[in-house]
Amino acid sequence: MNTLEWISVLLAPFTGVVSWLAATRLRQNRTIQEMQKTILNLVEENKRVYSELTEARREIVSLSAQVAQLTLENAELKELIENL
Repeated sequence: MNTLEWISVLLAPFTGVVSWLAATRLRQNRTIQEMQKTILNLVEENKRVYSELTEARREIVSLSAQVAQLTLENAELKELIENL
């Protein structure tokens, strides 16, 4: 065998290993990119849910204040009725 044939024989496995390593790296990068997209989607969903929760809490506070006001009015009306 001459030198060119030896180089060809040795180059084939080397290029195979390099290709395999490159493909593995590419798969890992794609996986990381997909995970990052998933994380970003979860963050956006979390922001939306947190915003809804905050709004619901505001409504609860408002309703609690209204209930307290109605309770006072009810007590006043009971007192007026009792005095009649």
